Amino acid sequence: MFEDGLHTATSKAQSALEKKILPFYQELESVEGEEIHEYLELHRESHVAYLHAALGQLSSGFVVLDASRTWILYWVLHSLALLGEPLPRDVTPDHLIAFLRSCQHEEGGFGGGPMQLAHTAPTYAAVASAVTLGGKALALINREKLRDFLYRMCIPAEQGGGFRVHEVGEGDLRACFTVMASAHMAGLDADKVELARRAGLAEYVRACQTYEGGLGGEPGNEAHGGYTYCGVAALLLAGGPQLLAAALDMPRLLGWLVHRQGAVEGGFNGRTNKLVDGCYSFWQGALFPLLAQLPQEALRPPPVPPSVALQLPGDLLLPDPPMMGAASPFELAEEEAQARMQEYEGLRKRAVAASEDADGALRGAAARHSATKSAAARELLDLAARAHDAAELATTQMASFNVAAFNICPPAEPEQLLLQEQQHAAYRQALERFKQHQQQGGQQHQQQEVQAELQGQGQLEGQREQHMQEAHAGQQQGQDQPMATDGTAAATPGQQAVFPPLPVPPPPLFSYEGLQLWVLKCCQASKGGLRDKPGKPVDFYHTCYCLSGLAAAQYAPGSQIMGPRANNRLRRIDPAVNVVEERLASARAYFASQPLPPLQGQQQQGQGGGLGQQAEQQQGQGQQEGASTSSVADPMES
Repeated sequence: MFEDGLHTATSKAQSALEKKILPFYQELESVEGEEIHEYLELHRESHVAYLHAALGQLSSGFVVLDASRTWILYWVLHSLALLGEPLPRDVTPDHLIAFLRSCQHEEGGFGGGPMQLAHTAPTYAAVASAVTLGGKALALINREKLRDFLYRMCIPAEQGGGFRVHEVGEGDLRACFTVMASAHMAGLDADKVELARRAGLAEYVRACQTYEGGLGGEPGNEAHGGYTYCGVAALLLAGGPQLLAAALDMPRLLGWLVHRQGAVEGGFNGRTNKLVDGCYSFWQGALFPLLAQLPQEALRPPPVPPSVALQLPGDLLLPDPPMMGAASPFELAEEEAQARMQEYEGLRKRAVAASEDADGALRGAAARHSATKSAAARELLDLAARAHDAAELATTQMASFNVAAFNICPPAEPEQLLLQEQQHAAYRQALERFKQHQQQGGQQHQQQEVQAELQGQGQLEGQREQHMQEAHAGQQQGQDQPMATDGTAAATPGQQAVFPPLPVPPPPLFSYEGLQLWVLKCCQASKGGLRDKPGKPVDFYHTCYCLSGLAAAQYAPGSQIMGPRANNRLRRIDPAVNVVEERLASARAYFASQPLPPLQGQQQQGQGGGLGQQAEQQQGQGQQEGASTSSVADPMES
């Protein structure tokens, strides 16, 4: 924002932020290689102490959040679950279950506090809290009434589509997400399809995509990181990657998204020309693992015919993303930056000399009788002030260039990214052939031939070692899947061989390490809790979403954990609903064992076509025709 020479309130705020974070990153300026991990420790004990205090008596200042008490519980429980830490000794699950039960509305759904109106946002928070607690907390959810409440929130397509947040309330993508996420966590899978069909979600979410590529909260609104997450997660929950790719302009969405990562900070902002904020570590950062489920070709714009390309002006080309290519101001050579600094210094010296002349004129006898000289003196003083500001800005820019997240965690070389993309594409193609052979009942030797090809594509040592570490850690966390000697998933007796997850990850869509750097260096407070940015106070909301974004970056395809691995490693989240993956799996297994009777008339309505039928077809046959649905908390807290 500063290289165009136009000084605005936003560019000044950006410069001030960079000046604040310089001390955090200058500590790493001389650190090389693996030594950087020693400086990026997650302050677990302090964060746990801060979170435990939230489950006790809150101060009177929290009265303004009386309608967000279920949210506070979710933020705290989810943060503790990410850290793998228990509840405090004086708080039992029974206490929290009793509180959640008091927030459940008699007609379905949950309010923000006891005896409050049911609302889709605190309903999501309450269901996510119960899923995180697990065990008997799951039984407190009246799923039949919850289902009725979610259906009542539908806005018919002929009335605009989407969902409202409460009875006669507004509708937006936040409501779409919280409805779909609540249904998913509660195991209402068949209802997700029908809810989406009734609300015309495919068309509604598509209408929220802006010319920038991101999604606004409602059609016609500015693209926003939180609402973009809501729309994307909704589509995936409704029908998987096929629906997402069919409903939105994915290349334009990705182009907007990658430009939200700050090249200096490594964190994300939520809108164009806004400052980075710790909470967008999740709202933006968790989108990339979701997009990684799509094939690479779905994320690329269609090729432009050569005859048309010759007619396009060069300024219409999409600029490189900040962290993944040459981007201003980092495309400037260091010599040019030094020259700019010298120019500012020259300005400053001349302005200082001019201010001294002005002081002399003001002290002279003639100055008392000359309005012209006084005006000239004031102009010279203003010039001195502007020159001082310019010199200070140049100093900050130069220091930022040297210690930016872009330099501390540099992106991979383009050639390396291209090679990785080719290997990943080859693996996916071989995997599709393997699946087709299985579906068509191919001969055993054909399957073995293709499987050998798959395994050959996955022999990069670094990726294989990480795959082994992930699997070993999963076993330690209770995900005890048998492993073969080569690190792939082994078949248990009586089971068909299951092919392992992709050992060749797709090329990174953003700087996973840069985001972790931002959270660990700039968002942690030494006394516990995480924050928006340096200079801001900690709170439970930012603690939750900074940790969630950190977890999303740690488990992104091809990522590595920054800092001491044993200490910094968080639990894996399901990025589509933001609860710990293993707890979500346990909850859905529990709910699957207690199926609800079909909604009256649901089967007949589902056979009428539209989104419900499309989703079933696409999930079963992989067709690309679209719809949508969602899952997320309140992206408007920050």
